[in-house]
Amino acid sequence: MRMLLHDLLTADLDDSTEWNALTHRLREVLPQLADAPLPAPHRLNEALCHVPQPVTPVAPVANDAATIMSVATSIQRAKGETHAATLILECLDSRGRKYDVHETLALVATSKDVAEATPTLRKAAQLLFVGITRPTHLLALAAHRARVEPHLDALKARGWLIRSVASHM
Repeated sequence: MRMLLHDLLTADLDDSTEWNALTHRLREVLPQLADAPLPAPHRLNEALCHVPQPVTPVAPVANDAATIMSVATSIQRAKGETHAATLILECLDSRGRKYDVHETLALVATSKDVAEATPTLRKAAQLLFVGITRPTHLLALAAHRARVEPHLDALKARGWLIRSVASHM
């Protein structure tokens, strides 16, 4: 999965053949990550279809809104930029030992001071801080349900809106 995420973030996705190969790999690994079977293929086809980048500038539509392109990148590459929306996917730390999002959410849910956390967790929290301060309208954090479940009530009490991907497909 780590290699797939790397490829999704760095590959030339303007090519439909490359996109289709990457989404095929994604479909193979999703059941393992979700610990559940994939939804019906037609439900994923629309979301994963290749959208070529426009060659000419996009003209505004009737309501003066322009088409918005999504870009997948790393938190490090987003430093100093702002975005309308940001999705942060949980990853293993650089040594493959801790999950950054769920570990940081545990700090938030329990109101613990990040200064008292382990050096590895402090580093993950600092990196996540860079990512969570980028969006102007929507921030979404994605973590495995089993790892964040102990903290859901505390996060909801803080006003967080929690959604399970599996229950909304």
